Amino acid sequence: MSDNTEPTTYEGKVIIGLTGNIATGKSAVMRLAREHGALTIDADKIVHELMDNDATMQAAIAVAFGAEIRREDGRIDRKKLGEIAFADPTVMQDLEAMVHPAVGKELDARILASDHPVIFIEAIKLLEGNIRDICHQIWVTRCAPQRQLERLRICRGLETEVAAVRIKAQPPQEEKVAQSDVLIDTNGLMKDTETQFRIAWERLPDPATAKPMERLPLPDESAPSTPLTGKLVTPKTPTPQKSAEAAPPPRLKPSERPEDLQVRRARPSDIPSILLLIQKATDGKVKMKRAELLMALSERGYFIGQVGTEISAVLGYNIDSQVARIDEIYIHPLEMATQTAKAVLEDIEISAASHMGQIIVAFLPEDAPPLIRELFESANYAQMPFDEMAKGWQLAIEESQPEGTEYLVRLLRDTRAG
Repeated sequence: MSDNTEPTTYEGKVIIGLTGNIATGKSAVMRLAREHGALTIDADKIVHELMDNDATMQAAIAVAFGAEIRREDGRIDRKKLGEIAFADPTVMQDLEAMVHPAVGKELDARILASDHPVIFIEAIKLLEGNIRDICHQIWVTRCAPQRQLERLRICRGLETEVAAVRIKAQPPQEEKVAQSDVLIDTNGLMKDTETQFRIAWERLPDPATAKPMERLPLPDESAPSTPLTGKLVTPKTPTPQKSAEAAPPPRLKPSERPEDLQVRRARPSDIPSILLLIQKATDGKVKMKRAELLMALSERGYFIGQVGTEISAVLGYNIDSQVARIDEIYIHPLEMATQTAKAVLEDIEISAASHMGQIIVAFLPEDAPPLIRELFESANYAQMPFDEMAKGWQLAIEESQPEGTEYLVRLLRDTRAG
């Protein structure tokens, strides 16, 4: 077998997972591990690095939790984000779901690149994710709540109230202790912690004979995607039924609407309603997770149409290089296509025109109900032969057309020479 074969395990390495609630002495144990020759990886610091340097992650977090948590240089203000996340368990879960795949990918790369036979991975949420699956042993630190409070106040400079909130936001220490292979009690003096560490270190498995742990599962970037991203297909060249070139100039004002009909951009707080609508509109065929939708909100806009508090239309929309795209269409019940969905299309048109869009391309599923097609045709969307399009328009369709769809075009500004 070639030396370039991708490894499937972390052979020749003993991996220790270290966890414990906030301010229970994990840093002290990691320092001792380094002094004994181990490679130490702080998963939470990887999260900080992503928030400081990964533009995609920064944009996703800012969209999900508010633009005010992003600094002028693009980095995430972790203090502000922490105040939000620690105060709401649901927000914390959303944040973790967003960052964990990227953290796992970086962990995998560091483990494979290291020659150290013993590796310590520190993660406050070690037991909740799949990192624990690659660990030979789980070490847990523990101390009294009063000691946690003192350390947060003295070592990290937190106000008593803030420190108490952070301690309370975490599960009881006993839940981690119950799952530990090694327990390090840090209530006493440092020399007591050192003694406990030395005893546990001497009992570690031999890296040469320890069972190789299977690699962390990484995000499958080649897997078929959901309608959030779509798959590329060869563009179709249908016979025109009515000319897109005959479309009137863009309407810059929406038509008359009922007072309780509202069109707006989706917010993170809309995610439960959007997920429910998608399930109803697709009869359960499309299943999305909160984290997927949160990430998608950073990459495209979602226009929502609702009457009162009832959302009945969601259209995924983005514009790039003066070509706007509608690549997700969810309407339920279908009868609302002539009301809320029509209003959404009008606002998308206004948005595209204000961004100097030349065309809007709507990707309709091949099995879309007749009411959906009628909706777009009534808004002056029409078929346009591919070879009659400007090169930029062709490229936009080639790059973004989801599988199993056909396109209709709304012409806003005809920039083709001729």
